[in-house]
Amino acid sequence: MKATMIDRNMSWVKKGIGAVLIAQAFTTTPLLAATSDDEIRELRAMIEKLQKKLEGIEESQKKSTTPATAPAAAGNLLPQGLTIYGALDSGVEHVTNVGMSKENVSRIPSTTGTGPSVIGLDFKRNVTASISAVGKAEMGLLLDTGSSGQGGRLFGRQLFVGLDTPVGSLTFGRQYSMLFYSLHGSDILGPNIYGLASIDAYIPNARADNAVVWRAKFDKLSLGAHYSFGRDTVNNTVPASGSCAGEDATDTNRCRSWSAMAKYDQPKYGFAIAIDQLHGGTGAQASFLNGAPPIAMISASDKDRRVTANGYVRFGALKLGAGRLSRKVDTATTNVKQDTTWLEGEYAITPQWIVDGGIFHVSNEDQDRKANLYSIRGTYKFDDQLSTYLTLGYIDNSSKAAYGVSGGGAGVAPIAGSSQLGAMAGVRYRF
Repeated sequence: MKATMIDRNMSWVKKGIGAVLIAQAFTTTPLLAATSDDEIRELRAMIEKLQKKLEGIEESQKKSTTPATAPAAAGNLLPQGLTIYGALDSGVEHVTNVGMSKENVSRIPSTTGTGPSVIGLDFKRNVTASISAVGKAEMGLLLDTGSSGQGGRLFGRQLFVGLDTPVGSLTFGRQYSMLFYSLHGSDILGPNIYGLASIDAYIPNARADNAVVWRAKFDKLSLGAHYSFGRDTVNNTVPASGSCAGEDATDTNRCRSWSAMAKYDQPKYGFAIAIDQLHGGTGAQASFLNGAPPIAMISASDKDRRVTANGYVRFGALKLGAGRLSRKVDTATTNVKQDTTWLEGEYAITPQWIVDGGIFHVSNEDQDRKANLYSIRGTYKFDDQLSTYLTLGYIDNSSKAAYGVSGGGAGVAPIAGSSQLGAMAGVRYRF
C-alpha cells in the first residue's frame, strides 16, 4: 500500500514538473516574450524545488522496497563476509556376510554415502588490501539419527579462526591434517562409502584439536603444515582410536601431532607428498581395522605415522588417480607396518552421467593380513546441487584379515577370511 501511494505521488510530481517545463519552454517563444525576469526566476525556483522533492521521494521509495524486492535480501541478513553451505547425503545400503552368522544387513548408513552430510559457516572479510580475517564452523550430521558426527561434537569437522595474508593463512582451532588435503585429486572416490576409508578410517577423519595450521598457495604449488598441542579430546572420533587430549603440564609432549604437505596442480595433472604423525598418551590407541586388536599408545614416544605419495592425470573426459600410503605404528612393545596402494578412474559419459571407481590393495605383513577392495559408482547429476547415485563395493580378505567393505558406520564387519559385498543407492543435495 505504501509503495502504491509513493508511485502515485511520483506520477503527479512528474506531471507537475512536465507542465512547468513546458511553460518554461514557452517563455522563450515570441508569444511570451513580454514575460518579466522576475516571473522567469520564480518559475525556475519552482522547478528546482519540484526536482528536489522528486529526488527525495525516489530515494525514500528505494529504501522502503529494497528489503522486500532485492534478490540478495536474504543474504543481507548475514554479517558481511559470512556464507552458509552444506551437503545432505543419504540412502539405503545392503551389506553381505556380516559377523559370525554371515547374515545380510540393510540399513541407512550413519557417516557417509558419496560423502558426509555437513552444514557450515564460512567467513572471510578483508581487513586491509592484503590481509583478510577468516574462519569456519562446520558440523557433521548423521542423517540416520539426526545427531552430530565426530563423537557428538557441535562443530566436529572444523572450527577455526585466523588471518589470510600474501604468504599464506595462519589459523587456530580444530582443523584438517595436511594428509587430508594431499589426497585431493588422486583419491577420486574420496569419502565414498566404499573406498580408502574402508581400509583406513583416519583418512576422512584426519583432523586435530588444538591445532595451528599454515597453508599457502604460490601459483600451482600448495604448501601446508599443522601442529597440535592435544590432537583428540573426544573418545573414538576415529573408530577404535581412543582419545588423546594432551595439553598436560606433567607431560608436555603427550598427544601431540603434526603434518606437512607439498602439492603441485596443473589442469591436466598433479602430484603430492605428505607426512602425518600422531603421538601417544593416556587413552590413545591405534587400530588397523583388519580384525587384529587395537595397539595401545600410552607414551608420548609412541608414534602412528603415515606417509603418502600420489598423483593424477587427465585425458579429456577421463581422469586417473593413483597413490601409495605407508603407515607405521611404533611403540615400546610393537612395530606394525601397513601399505595401501590404489588406482582410481573417473569418466564423464555426459555432463550428467559420470562413472568412477577404484582398485585398492592393502598389505600388512607384520599381522599377516591382506585384502583387495573393488569399488564402482554411477552418478546422475540433475544440476550442480542435486544428484542420485548407485555405488557397489567388494572386498576379498586373506585368511586372517577382516577388513570391512563399508565405511558407513560400525556393526557390519565380516569375520576373518570372509569376503563382503556392499551396495548403496542414494541422493545427494548440496547448497
